[in-house]
Amino acid sequence: MSYLRYLLAFTLTLSVWWALSHSGWWSFSALAYAFGVVPFLEVILPPKTQNASEETLARWERSMWFDAVLVLVVPAHLWMLWLFVTTVPGDIAAGDTLSLVGHITAYGVSAGSLAINTAHELGHRREKHFQTLAQGLLVTSLYGQFYIDHNWGHHKHVATPEDPSSARRGESVYAFWLRSVLGVWRSAWALDAPRMARLLVWEIVLLMSIAWVETAALLPFVAASVVGFLLLETVNYIEHYGLTRKKLSDLRYETATPVHSWNSNHPMGRFLLFELTRHSDHHASPHKEYPSLQHHDEAPQMPAGYPAMMLLSLVPPLFYKVVDPLIPKR
Repeated sequence: MSYLRYLLAFTLTLSVWWALSHSGWWSFSALAYAFGVVPFLEVILPPKTQNASEETLARWERSMWFDAVLVLVVPAHLWMLWLFVTTVPGDIAAGDTLSLVGHITAYGVSAGSLAINTAHELGHRREKHFQTLAQGLLVTSLYGQFYIDHNWGHHKHVATPEDPSSARRGESVYAFWLRSVLGVWRSAWALDAPRMARLLVWEIVLLMSIAWVETAALLPFVAASVVGFLLLETVNYIEHYGLTRKKLSDLRYETATPVHSWNSNHPMGRFLLFELTRHSDHHASPHKEYPSLQHHDEAPQMPAGYPAMMLLSLVPPLFYKVVDPLIPKR
């Protein structure tokens, strides 16, 4: 089962396919699955804090299975992109606003939960072909800047005022969206302008291609991409909210450790998102591959899984009431 559990990620693909294949309220199926069914299951299924043995980890490291699962996300997501582009013009022609909005959220779920998350994992790999796939996936969400800022900005500056992707205590998710999206854009240009320019060119090429295939799908695609990268930024918000690293001197902060990221061991989130929820270990060891990520007792623990915490963040006073008392006092 340890080899098969990450195939659960493709239940997200199935929910997006179902949503894009149906109209009316059914078009919101992906949103309902990701933020209705999954949080409900995480209430029922207890968090799993057990770490794999060294022998098991060694066996997983020799296996190509876990890489193959990641690579399979690429055609799955591109299929959703094609289905979206060929579906929404019919919504517009029929004046079916309800289905159009539902289909926009469906592609947003595919972009934010599958494409960007998988790109995050592949972008940390040392192999060039995996890095290329990561950048390609991000282009399909119009968020190529994430590849640059996350790898060379966020991991360096996490839990400090210099990091646009680290939410401050008392900062609402809505204020964070604006600060982070603009900050990541500026950071990416400052860190690697030539690569940023290339990614921007590929995004323009994609937009022109969509306009050529189905002109009516262009604006819905942009809207769906915004939904996708705002899902990502909401994840960033809950992963680092209120956590800070001590400043040791004018030029140096303490080393990032598991205490500087919120952790979640809820199994559905772990397997749907390729262990992204074990975020504390990810920041302690950025190049560790997803099956090998560990639970750390000292890491601050989310009171619920990712989808539930994302929903909670949309109501800032309630989010502060639940999370602020859990912020470690250091």
